[in-house]
Amino acid sequence: MKITRDRHESSRSYGWIALALFAIMVALLGGSSRADAVQITVLRPMAALFLIPALYFLTKDRLAPVRTPAMLLGALAICMAIQLIPFPAGIWQALPGRGPVEAAGAQLGMGDLWRPISMVPTRGYNALLSLLVPIGALLLFAAMGVRRMVPFLILIGLGAANALLGILQVVAGRGSPLFFYEITNYGSAVGFFANHNHSAVFAAMTLLMIAYVMTSAALAITRPWQRLLLGSLYLLVLLAALIGGSRAGLLTTILAIGASAFLFWNAWRSRWSEPKWERAALAISPIWLIGIAAAGLVAIVAIFAAFDRIPALARVTEAGTFEDLRWSLLPTLREMVITYGLLGAGFGSFEEVYHIHEPASLMVPSYVNQAHNDLAQLIIEGGLPALVILCAFLVWLVRSLRDIMRMGSDRLAKLAFWLTTFTIIMFASLFDYPLRTPLFQAIAVWLVAILAVERARLISPD
Repeated sequence: MKITRDRHESSRSYGWIALALFAIMVALLGGSSRADAVQITVLRPMAALFLIPALYFLTKDRLAPVRTPAMLLGALAICMAIQLIPFPAGIWQALPGRGPVEAAGAQLGMGDLWRPISMVPTRGYNALLSLLVPIGALLLFAAMGVRRMVPFLILIGLGAANALLGILQVVAGRGSPLFFYEITNYGSAVGFFANHNHSAVFAAMTLLMIAYVMTSAALAITRPWQRLLLGSLYLLVLLAALIGGSRAGLLTTILAIGASAFLFWNAWRSRWSEPKWERAALAISPIWLIGIAAAGLVAIVAIFAAFDRIPALARVTEAGTFEDLRWSLLPTLREMVITYGLLGAGFGSFEEVYHIHEPASLMVPSYVNQAHNDLAQLIIEGGLPALVILCAFLVWLVRSLRDIMRMGSDRLAKLAFWLTTFTIIMFASLFDYPLRTPLFQAIAVWLVAILAVERARLISPD
């Protein structure tokens, strides 16, 4: 009993180190969604190694708050595994959309082979192994039993480092060695990611997290130097978001700034019960801080523009071939959803299966490796089972937000933060694929875990 208690106390005291190391590992190796990125050959074995301390420190009580997200991840893994089980020819040939595979097999004299549901099994195995990162992130979070502040600070630190790296990438230009991936948006502020859209969306989420931590009474950020540091990081991340040139990033940043303004206003409003001299300080300080910060930000952006170090800025107002292609994809995606919507074409198979349906009018130099609409791609690859898992998660999410709204203190601030956070993720996923990068998966999983723990504490304070 004493050994167990000591083990739990040790994980609470030093668990932040394990979480920080995991975050650094995923940041350096998990910014690309590509199945052929060389970094994943190192990332996945290392993520598996983190399962050792996670399973060692994990207990039933610590798993309880995140049980539902863990079960949904497990259900997703089971769906992926089932898609890889070979079935007799009569079964898989009866599935919609298998005509081209059947015809090719018949020409090669292999029409009677047993085949899995997945039309590209190698990509299916890759997709199944990719779950090592989100599963490791969730179990490690649960096992360490750290305070809510710890993952927030780690994510904020990660977001600030991502922003700083993105700014340096813009300053250094296209030939800089600061870009981690061979296929990336050279010259843009991609940070730890391969795609500037994903980096910009993460920047917007970081802005929101900083505002929430600064204004939450429960997280106890009260010392002046702490507020000054977080305020400085807010400006740094905002600058990176502005020079990133991502349309999705610009829209999500505007949403994050609006939610941040509400959080600061709500915190300021709640403090009018404090002594008069403190109210005066609160009334004056933000005006000066905002004015100085805005002037400094405008000056920095002007310097960047003067030296032509914002090559991606034109993309905010100019349409490109690939941006137009995304809208042209919709009829093809609709056709694929109808064809494979029952059991799916196989997780990870979209790029190859798309070639079967690709119209001649969309054959352009820019190739399509993702649907740029994660809802459509989820149905195409996973079919009805994947859609059921998504709906189950959304039900859990709505119930969690409802419980926070009903029982929590400072309910409006919490609801605004969580609602905006998941709105940003869902909006970005409708036009891109951030959740297909291991880094974004880990970020999203930790945010879901924080919400789950917060909900559990409201329901059972003891």
